Formats: sequence, structure tokens, C-alpha cells
Amino acid sequence: MDSRPSHPSHMILSLPKDTLPTGASLGSTQVPGSKSITNRALLLAAMAPGTSILRGGLDADDTRWMRECLWTLGIPVVAEAGAWTISGGHQPSAAAPLHMGASGTTLRFLLPWLALSIIVPVRVTGEARLFERPLGPLLAPLTSFGAKWLPAREGAWLHPAHERPERLEATIDGSLSSQFISGLAMAAASLPQGGRLRWERPVASASYLEITRQWLEVFGCSSELKDSEWEIPGACLEPVDLVLPGDWSGAAAFLAAAAVTGRSIHLAPLDPKDPQGDRAMVDILEEAGCTTRWEAGGLSLSGPLLRGIQADLTQCPDLGPVLAATCALAPEPSVLTGLHTLPHKECDRLDASAELVRWLGGAAEVIEDHTLKIQPAPSAVAASRSAFDPRNDHRMAFAAAVGALRQGGYLTDALCVSKTFPAFWPVWTAMLQGIG
Repeated sequence: MDSRPSHPSHMILSLPKDTLPTGASLGSTQVPGSKSITNRALLLAAMAPGTSILRGGLDADDTRWMRECLWTLGIPVVAEAGAWTISGGHQPSAAAPLHMGASGTTLRFLLPWLALSIIVPVRVTGEARLFERPLGPLLAPLTSFGAKWLPAREGAWLHPAHERPERLEATIDGSLSSQFISGLAMAAASLPQGGRLRWERPVASASYLEITRQWLEVFGCSSELKDSEWEIPGACLEPVDLVLPGDWSGAAAFLAAAAVTGRSIHLAPLDPKDPQGDRAMVDILEEAGCTTRWEAGGLSLSGPLLRGIQADLTQCPDLGPVLAATCALAPEPSVLTGLHTLPHKECDRLDASAELVRWLGGAAEVIEDHTLKIQPAPSAVAASRSAFDPRNDHRMAFAAAVGALRQGGYLTDALCVSKTFPAFWPVWTAMLQGIG
């Protein structure tokens, strides 16, 4: 079930600006489904008693690992006619090790549910980087029920709670990732009496908690999310039949393309009221001089950038790499703040973003672990320079594609985009040809 496109792993990113299609438009582009929402919906459908049908979900590595883990747990996800059918509400039981690739959402969403639901230990495997990323704050409340996470030679063993609790009461540190809280909230919804989660420190990317709250409600669980606590009722999840929304994270590089080339683009399907944190890309580019309008079920954005970018990305840190590339091509210096979670992503995205800016001919200064100051590239750089290594990180590859719109260049490991957007390169090429 390999979703990777048939492109070489070492490729020309794009052509310099003067070879882009003439005219004022980059055409119309369809964005993929949202990874964050797809993996939430898959898990909630697995927990909800009855049959759910999900349409428009993202078909990529991260969601494939979630679907394959559910299969292994005895909850098949059947694909037919562009939809997934899930028969949920069954006791999960692993028939084999759960392989999660490099998918942080798969691990962090499944782990609390399994710790409180399975009967026998399960082996979890995946790429080495997955197990280097923080898990401690997620595991801490689960150990109070007797669950254990035992690192192994490859991956780890998850030993479940001594018995399934009726209710989950926990205080959790979400300062490194909101996914810890989201995973526990969804697990609480599967319990007879739900749960209450509390936190004292500011939550990283807190907008994603609202996404989880919204999708719990879509599945029949109306929870109460406050600034520092969350009350989740239990035993109320219901199956659904619906279309999942487009991905603002996947749209970011295409919006940046219009901004740095001074052209316009139309992206769909996108919702102006979507709670996805990366929707902030629109406001950030508007502040830098771009213009936008909503029409025909999507968004039209026109460049060029008129100013540098000053943005706090605390609630949307995944925009960091694409915005770093955009800043390298802006007409003025830029400052990106709120980046303290980037070193803990699929790669150290803070260091990688600074490297990308320098590869594009700009200057980058990392201040502590949360700020990136960028001086734009003064002129074109040699296309014959060494290829950029995205460090097996899809968002670094997207960012390099944006930067190369003006600076040209080569990319190694182009196939890493399959993590969230397997068709990225064909869609990107179609955009550059103006055929959308």
C-alpha cells in the first residue's frame, strides 16, 4: 500500500522565476484532506459504536499508518469509491506489532486509548526519530493506572492499565505538544464516565485542541473546553457519514508561491471558519501586503509581498519552514517567533529552516530556541550549488520548493512529501504550468 509518487529522489525543485508561466495567475489547485483531522476522525470512528463513512480523507503515509494500525487492532478501514468505511466500538486487540512509521499523530492519539483499553501488551515499532520525540507528558497520567511504556531495541512495548477505568482525571503538561492533551481527550470520550483534563503551563499549538473539541462534537461528544481544563463526557460517541475538510497545512506552500512570485492562485476546498491553526497563513501574508478574497468554495490570494514578515507562530509552528523560505525572498528583513516546538518535530525544523534560508542566499539567526531572524537573499544564487537535504521532513521539502521558485536548485529525498501529500510534486508542477 505504498502511496509514494514515482519521482526521482534527487530532483530539480523548480525553475527560477523568469521561466515561470507568463500571466497573472498560477491557476486553481485542489488541496488534499487534512492529516490532523483525518487521523482524529479515523480514531473517533474506531471508538464510536456503529459504522462510520469518511470521504475526502487524506491518503498519505501518516494516515496509512493509522489505518493499518486499526486493521491490526481488529478494526478494518475498508476503502471503496473514494470513501473509508469503519466498523467501530469493538475491543481493540493487536494481532501483530503496530508499525507507526514516522507518524507522531498516530502514536500520540492511539497510545492513551490503547493503554486504557487493550488487555494484553502490544509492541509498537516505527522509525527511530518517532521514538526520539517527546512522550513523557503523555505517559505520566497513564502510569497512574498501571500502564507502562518500555523502550525496546526497535520501538517499545505498551503494557495496558491494570483494568479499564470508568473515568480519566489527569493533569498534563502540554507545553511541548497539544497532541498529548488531544490524545487523552479522545481516549476519555471512549470511557463510560469520560474525564477531566487540566493543565497549568501554556499549551503548544493550542488551536489544535479546538480542532479535537470540534471533531469530538461531530461524533456526538459535546465537551467543554476552557483555558486550562477540559471536561469530556463519556459513552456518547456516535458514527458519522461525512466529507472531511481540506488541509490548511498543505495549502501553505501554494499560498507562499503566489506571494513570492507576485501572481495569484485559487485554492479549494478551504473553509474561512476552519479552526485549523495553519489558517493563520492568510492573515500573515495579508499583513505582508498580499490580497485575498473568498470565492467558489475556496480562497484566492494575490502577491507580491510588499514587506517583511513579523509573525508569532506559537499557535501554528508547522508554518515555520514555509514561512522561513518566504522570508528569504521577502523585500525586507523578517522575524518569526513562537518556534520553541520546532526542534522536536520530524527533524529539528528550527535548525533546518535556518539552513534553508542560508541555502537560498539569505542570512538566518536563531535566538535561543524560539525565534528566527531572517535577512532576505540579496540576489539569485548559483543553481549549481549543493542539493538541499530536507532531513526526511515533508515540510522542509515543501519549504525548499517555495524558495526555489526564485533561486532554483536541487533537492535530495524528494519522496519524503509522501508523509502528508504524496501528490505534491505533480500538483506543484501543474501549478507552475498554470493548469491548476
